[in-house]
Amino acid sequence: MTEPDAFDRPGTTPAPRRRRPAFAGPRDEIDVPPLDHIAPTLEPPWRNEDTDTPDRTAVYHHPDGHRIGLRIQPRGLAIQTWITAGPDLPPIPDGTDIEQAEAQAANDARIQPGRTWHAVLTTRTSKALAAALGDLVHDHLIPALTHKPKHVSTSTTTDEPQPDATTEGPAI
Repeated sequence: MTEPDAFDRPGTTPAPRRRRPAFAGPRDEIDVPPLDHIAPTLEPPWRNEDTDTPDRTAVYHHPDGHRIGLRIQPRGLAIQTWITAGPDLPPIPDGTDIEQAEAQAANDARIQPGRTWHAVLTTRTSKALAAALGDLVHDHLIPALTHKPKHVSTSTTTDEPQPDATTEGPAI
């Protein structure tokens, strides 16, 4: 019988290590208050509909068929918001050619019937989620019904004061 060599493999095979890929970021999770506590209050004729998960989703309905939806994304890193235009465009009034052209241009500039417009609120940087969510709904979603923006700007709100652009920084 041969004597064991000190450099031989051990008798058991080690368990393979599970590693996450280098490009995968840390698995953050943010504790977001329930959506039914931070959802904005919309003035009539908007009304809040009951949902199966009021802590994670909120839906508003307008008599003209418009709908606004809010949803907290998994891990609480963002709140997805959207607005869907109702089924009908405002009618083009009878009048002069100029009035009809202006009414047609206004209809062309808005979200078309059945189309949806999205915006996202990141929750990582905001401490006043209720105010930021209300501003997003009132300043971005509802105005899109009458004048669709050219692009969606990412709204990253911070509660810290921003440096003034008119002051000069240190000389390099």
